[in-house]
Amino acid sequence: MATTQEILDAAKKVGKLIAEHSAAKKMDELMHKLQTDREAQRALTDYNRQMQAIQEKQATGRPIEVEDKRKLEQFQSALAMNPTLGQLQTAQIDYLELMRQVDDAIDNAAPVPGTGPAAGAGGAGGQGGPGGPGGPGVSPLITG
Repeated sequence: MATTQEILDAAKKVGKLIAEHSAAKKMDELMHKLQTDREAQRALTDYNRQMQAIQEKQATGRPIEVEDKRKLEQFQSALAMNPTLGQLQTAQIDYLELMRQVDDAIDNAAPVPGTGPAAGAGGAGGQGGPGGPGGPGVSPLITG
């Protein structure tokens, strides 16, 4: 049986491997590039401000004007046309796919408590046990 420390050591190794993966390196590179790309930062700021203004209008029941929608579309176009932001979006997709694969590998390697061979009548973690209906399962790595 694995100890907590062995699991934590293995997790650190996985973290280091992920950091060395091309998807993580590309993501890191583009995040640094974004910090120096004033045009991309301005496009993001403009878009976020307009989106916030529209959300505030929705929350207070005020009408969203055609001009508000037009500005949002204009800012969306600026986001789409910015090369740094386009590359960052692609890098994010690649990185999230890597994380999904890691999550799937963990899910497939670690049975949910209460579903294994000991889950039968009188077995640990049966229907009312920690992995039974309503019990905790394996939580995903990616939460948003």
